[in-house]
Amino acid sequence: MSAASLLGLSAQEARAQTRSAESGETETGKAEIGKQVPAFEIEALRGPERAITPSDFESRYVLLNLWATWCAPCIEKIPDLREARQRYPPERLAILNVSFDRSRSKATAFLEKREMPGSHAHAGGGLMGEFGDKFARMPSESASVEARGLPNMTLVGPEGEVLDIASGGSADLLKTLSEHL
Repeated sequence: MSAASLLGLSAQEARAQTRSAESGETETGKAEIGKQVPAFEIEALRGPERAITPSDFESRYVLLNLWATWCAPCIEKIPDLREARQRYPPERLAILNVSFDRSRSKATAFLEKREMPGSHAHAGGGLMGEFGDKFARMPSESASVEARGLPNMTLVGPEGEVLDIASGGSADLLKTLSEHL
């Protein structure tokens, strides 16, 4: 039995921890404004054999759009995503839409009916999984309680620094992008 399975880690989590250890990092971390984006490896929604990592977006701004088909405020953000794509070309702004649906097929079926610009990935562990732990956190009433939720958008700069984290239905995506791009 491997060390990863003894610790209850998925193969992806084990690889991410190995990369972190090799680069001198002591933990995988959580997304925080002003800090480097945490390492991640997430499965592409279409073609689960393909993994997406931050290195796929080098030298571009990256918008991580965390969403789910059951999240009405997430769906309401789609026109803003389309507008962002019209304003900022893919060479300047990459959009990675990460579905938190339990079923990959539900997210895929939704995307066949509705255009959502950008690349697509699936957070298999949901809000409580490794990716959700790093990126799907939201401010809560109590500093001692960490809430997780959607929609959640994290903007990463070309050098890999987290520039902004906008969560909740009232977050203004286009305003955030115009402030940073």
